[in-house]
Amino acid sequence: MSHRPKINRVESQPERSRHVHGVLVAALSLFWGGGDALAQLPVIGLRSLSQSFFAPGETYEVSIAEGANTDEVRELLVSHPGITATLVNGEPRPFTGNDMSRYGNFRVSIAADVPEGRYEASAVGRFGISNPRSIVVQNAVRIVPTVGNTATTATSIEAGPIYCRRTSPQQRDYYSFVAVPGKQYALRLIAQAVDSQLIGAVSILDVAGRTLDSAIGSDHSDLQMTLTATDSRPLTIAVHDALYRGGAAYQYGIQLVEGDATQNALQTEDPKSVSVEKRDPTWVEESGSPIPLEVPALVEATFDSADDVDQYTCQLFKNQPVHIEIVSDRMGEPTDARLIIDRSVANASGVPTWQRIATFDDGPNLSDSVVRLGTGDPITTFQPPEDGEYRITVFDSDTGQSLGNRQRYQLAIGPPRSDWQLLAYQIYPHKDAKTSQPSGSHLARAGATTIRVFVNRHSMSGPIRVSIPELLPGLSCRPAWIAGNQNRTDLVITASDQAPTQYGSIKIVGEASRDGQNESGTARVATVVWPQDGYRTAALTRLTDQFMIASSEWDTDPISIHAGGDETVVAKKGTKVTVPIKVTRREGGADVIVLRAQGLPPGVAAGDLTIAKDKSEAEWTIDVKNDAFVGTYTFWGQSETKVKFSVNPQALVRETEYRDALKTLRSNPERSNDHAQIDKEIAEAEKRIEAIKKQVAAKDLTVYVASPPITLEVQ
Repeated sequence: MSHRPKINRVESQPERSRHVHGVLVAALSLFWGGGDALAQLPVIGLRSLSQSFFAPGETYEVSIAEGANTDEVRELLVSHPGITATLVNGEPRPFTGNDMSRYGNFRVSIAADVPEGRYEASAVGRFGISNPRSIVVQNAVRIVPTVGNTATTATSIEAGPIYCRRTSPQQRDYYSFVAVPGKQYALRLIAQAVDSQLIGAVSILDVAGRTLDSAIGSDHSDLQMTLTATDSRPLTIAVHDALYRGGAAYQYGIQLVEGDATQNALQTEDPKSVSVEKRDPTWVEESGSPIPLEVPALVEATFDSADDVDQYTCQLFKNQPVHIEIVSDRMGEPTDARLIIDRSVANASGVPTWQRIATFDDGPNLSDSVVRLGTGDPITTFQPPEDGEYRITVFDSDTGQSLGNRQRYQLAIGPPRSDWQLLAYQIYPHKDAKTSQPSGSHLARAGATTIRVFVNRHSMSGPIRVSIPELLPGLSCRPAWIAGNQNRTDLVITASDQAPTQYGSIKIVGEASRDGQNESGTARVATVVWPQDGYRTAALTRLTDQFMIASSEWDTDPISIHAGGDETVVAKKGTKVTVPIKVTRREGGADVIVLRAQGLPPGVAAGDLTIAKDKSEAEWTIDVKNDAFVGTYTFWGQSETKVKFSVNPQALVRETEYRDALKTLRSNPERSNDHAQIDKEIAEAEKRIEAIKKQVAAKDLTVYVASPPITLEVQ
């Protein structure tokens, strides 16, 4: 194994050149415009809490800092039972004595026995249950309300605690510490672990203001730096967002620890990691010669420098194919590994030499416009051409100048894999497939929401039936199919016109049959952390603990679409079939509807179907062409239309009832001494009523309503 020489200076573990380049490209894209404005029936979306770092045994005042449709947030749910949030009550309303809840404000208590780690918080409000946001619990949390904004006013810190705050626009935060000469330190910037929008940038300066080293993180991993102090003079740490943004969504924690850099156990999981088997690898040390392995083998090592080349040898046999893969990018490491396989052969003089057999780079690109499951990890099933000794060479082809000192990887060699994994996420309804938002769930009565389900296959090409075995009362979902030649399908959950206000978790299950044996698996769940916007070219997603769904009795969808029935539509290749479409129109849903097919299999076409304002029935023609593949498929229709919708009219009702109660109180002769104060309260209530009337007035919204899925059997 070869290495760059180590030097006694500050070293960094940021993202590589491709990620720095991505930041610059994203910054330039600010000038390109932001696309269409979003319009949809309101769904709560949580962007940031006022605080993301907590310590065991402490209590904090926490509020909803940023979000969409965060009206009347009454609950804050956290994924550990030892973390509880109580809604803060305000002053009682004058004369009526009714408590006024301070919606969106909570007293959060962390039990003393809550383990250190990363947890998830979701808000529950008028418009459903939100997407999750990560929080971190650590013993040594220090909230920093103010910090120096110049090197001369730097805030003093010490090794151990995590100092937590948020960046401010167009500013740097400065910290200082006194190092012990000869001692090694690790500096961690924790941001992505709390779903921060921050792309961290850190510089370390000496007493003369000279930059000793600097690093930039990325949207996908928190940066980490190591340094060895040469003297006892103070060092200064400058922290800022790479694009100099700031606010509640740009929180971070900075921690200085003594010793070598260690992996950040708080890091979130990328959706691409669903294909990684949970295994216990054997650690191997660096070596100047190839390391022999016994197959099956699973080892873990590191890329120690930009030109580090690691080699392994093993015996392989002609009639015994093996699965070989590198796991690094899928562990969140900033790597783009490559894998080379050579075979030992004798040259004309009988001297053993290595013959190049194969080179492997990126794994399969299983993705859509939002969730990216493609990986830079090589993944292959290798068929040895002959019995003999083989050499496997592993190196990182991403050689940016900002390479860190170490990136982990695992090398697995074993029998061919023949398994599959599911990954699901909730589609944000829009005609542009790339449009997505960090949003939660809010099913109005008669409403629908769509869930995309991917399958990651290893030598498994059979059909998979996907379903939700248990749903909340009043909700239903037809099963869907992933055919053998597909890697995804969509489920549509529909609420009845009697669905109550409720929320809960669901499980998405896949079932398959191979060689007479039934197989099943439960889908992992992805969530959108940040959307594609002027700063990033693609949505940022991660894995989450559970899939939450909510319905509401307070709203009813102005239209609902009914496509076909529960029966399978059967069609022969080279024929056309029709599917009956029925529309239920309610108040506000009288406009033209355009229905577009989603998830059609190859060789099947369906044109856009326009349903006039005065129509509620139509027939949709499905064209099954001669080149279609035999199998069972699922597709659905997304309808685009304009509706008139009143947002939260209940708020107007409540305020009107309060005003009327005051008027009734004023009419009581026994309260004549209170008339002046009552009149003042009535006047204030009237002002609030007028303001609420504007907020809840029916608005014209463009909505995208899903039909139930249609099962198509091609013969």
